[in-house]
Amino acid sequence: MSQSTLSNDESFRSLTLGEKLWLVPIFLKLPFAIAVGIFRGNKGRSWSRSANVALTRYLFDHEWEIHTLRSFIGVTTSQMYRTWARSVKQEVLTDELPEGAKLHWIGPRRDASHHKVFLYFHGGGYVLPAGASYFPFLHSLQKVLSADIGEVGVVALEYSLAPDSPVPTQLRQANAALTHLLQKGIPPSNIVIGGDSAGGNLTLQLTSHILRPLPSIPAPPALTQPLAGALLISPWVAYSIDAPSYARNEGKDLIFSRSYKFMGDLVRLGVTPELKHHVEPAAAPADWWSGLDRVYPRILITAGEHEGLFDQIIDVSRIIGQHVKDMTTVIEPGGIHEDMIIKFAVGQGGNGRDYDATVAFLTSSFRGRN
Repeated sequence: MSQSTLSNDESFRSLTLGEKLWLVPIFLKLPFAIAVGIFRGNKGRSWSRSANVALTRYLFDHEWEIHTLRSFIGVTTSQMYRTWARSVKQEVLTDELPEGAKLHWIGPRRDASHHKVFLYFHGGGYVLPAGASYFPFLHSLQKVLSADIGEVGVVALEYSLAPDSPVPTQLRQANAALTHLLQKGIPPSNIVIGGDSAGGNLTLQLTSHILRPLPSIPAPPALTQPLAGALLISPWVAYSIDAPSYARNEGKDLIFSRSYKFMGDLVRLGVTPELKHHVEPAAAPADWWSGLDRVYPRILITAGEHEGLFDQIIDVSRIIGQHVKDMTTVIEPGGIHEDMIIKFAVGQGGNGRDYDATVAFLTSSFRGRN
């Protein structure tokens, strides 16, 4: 992959003739790459899951320019949300926020003081929109939680993409999203914040902003009580690829380590010394998280055994765990990056140690159990 800085509109334009021609040899080799991926897949993974992982790994292992990749994907997060809503016959429910962000509701809009809300930030390295598996994943959680607890809302933030919108744009928008929910009268103790990969990173960015407000962006909302909890799914906590788990899991994970580096380099374009510890949690000193228990009483981190980020995730979870009352880290055996989410891409979601732990965590968080 290679870098390119364009306007957001250009990032999702139609492919040019030259780009289409560039794609021809990639697609000619695609069947072979998928076949190899199926037979080399991790043990216990179905053929359809192995094929999906092989497809993702193969497509990311090319010298894409970011605008070409987005144009190939062809849809924004809003478009993906509307397509999903039509498929399940749900009304499109979108809140327009300050800072150019949007909140998309999965299931009914929940904005009364007694409602409980899971605020979600999607992954994609800050450079890609929400993928096709996100909304089925969130819808699954919304249905399970509502059946058990009642009147639980799930809402996903659509943030602006880097490098066209450099950091801390996404933090501004996440901050606006939380402020928006609190201004509706939903108490902090009824809100869980979470996300996967870059969305897990954004959750920690927002947490850092609450603990150590950045003067360059709007102040965080004043919390009259702690939030209900934080969920971090395969959180992207460092932009370097020097942890041993990258080499150990190369070829096993969803994407190669060089793809993590490519996206990390794009994010780093906007990182100033002031932002360093806010946007790269693994670089923050241990005392950075002092006072974390005043923001959340509980945190759940999930990771796949075979993901490149593994060692960095474990290191950060140990540090964070020193500052919060209830800290749980769940490892999915044989799992890869965002394992519980990508299962939904082939209709096999809603299971696994990580998914079960997520449901249990959200349930206990909304019920206020310690």
